Amino acid sequence: MRLLHTSDWHLGRTLHGFSLGDAQAAAVDAIVATAIEREVDVFVIAGDVFDRAVPPVEALRVLNDALVRLAAAGIAVVVIAGNHDSGERLGTYAGLLQDGVHIVGSARVPAVIELADEHGPLAIYPLPYLDPDVARLELGAAGEPLERSHEAVVRAALDRISADLVDRDSPRAIVVGHAFVVSSANTSGEAAVDAATDLSALTSESERDLTVGGVQVVPASAFEGRGLSYVALGHLHRPQRVRAAETVMAYSGSLLRYSLSEAGHDKTMLIVDIGAPGTVPTLESVPVPQARGMARLVDTIDNLIGERHADHRDDFVELVVTDDAYPERMHARLDAVFPYALVKRHQPVATATPTGSGRGDARGREPLDVMSDFLRKVTGREPSHAERAVLRAAYESVRTGA
Repeated sequence: MRLLHTSDWHLGRTLHGFSLGDAQAAAVDAIVATAIEREVDVFVIAGDVFDRAVPPVEALRVLNDALVRLAAAGIAVVVIAGNHDSGERLGTYAGLLQDGVHIVGSARVPAVIELADEHGPLAIYPLPYLDPDVARLELGAAGEPLERSHEAVVRAALDRISADLVDRDSPRAIVVGHAFVVSSANTSGEAAVDAATDLSALTSESERDLTVGGVQVVPASAFEGRGLSYVALGHLHRPQRVRAAETVMAYSGSLLRYSLSEAGHDKTMLIVDIGAPGTVPTLESVPVPQARGMARLVDTIDNLIGERHADHRDDFVELVVTDDAYPERMHARLDAVFPYALVKRHQPVATATPTGSGRGDARGREPLDVMSDFLRKVTGREPSHAERAVLRAAYESVRTGA
């Protein structure tokens, strides 16, 4: 059984005020074309299809066109809701879709999609994002709410999936999930990542922090010993494998680069081949084309607007000007050369914090970037991972009205 695993499309998202609609449509087109060309059996989107609960019409059209093309090619489709999606909205029309297209917005555990090939049946368990505040009540035994954490609700859902899998007697099964799953200790002696570890190496600034809904991480060990052939994950924007003793688990990563912290990331889709029962699935990483590059450029203003960085003029860039004195008309001069500049700031080599005159210009910038800049100016240092988490939580509280 061949799967194409993708996630975190965030259709409808902008980047510092720039529209990403055309770039997203082109990337989705390339992924669908790859699925058809590589003759995949199942197309999986592991959550965060849209960037917000009520997406723009253009974003809906991109998803609709993709589903139509995949269905016409005879490819089964499994889509789950992520923490950016409205699960109820996403799943509203699931019952009206043609056979082979499965959109699962709410966690009615266990839901199962059963397919078959020459090696027998394959059970696919879609597990959309579980909000601990809701799921701890729905998944608790005998009306007793579970602990308020992602680990508790995911373990409870997986317990139900395990019980269903035993009753079903299916030799192969996969889970499609949306959560922050961190590696377990493995046979090579690498240390497990847990809630006390700095998780910034795994994450990107564009991901919505899950601590708003309780303790955010789920250990990979929660998925172990359940007879799962593969776990297709969404939420983290950097493509990565999750270390586990016996279960193959991976994040495909996001559709595009959605923050400057992702400038060095390659964006990918995963081709997953699941063979006979007992065999290890094989994963192939396939690049997703990006409409623009992304870079952080640090130099004097003369070098920035000269030929030294000409290769980046059509890229999304962060521009750090290192002149000792604040250059005259700095923003206007940089904008004339770099039309897709996301951030422009003055930071002399001899100083640790940005300097400048006046209040600066926050127009078209992401609110979290503005808040981080303020913290840099006040404290004279970069915000820590914990401080960024506090800023994100505050922003999410205001944004959602919580």
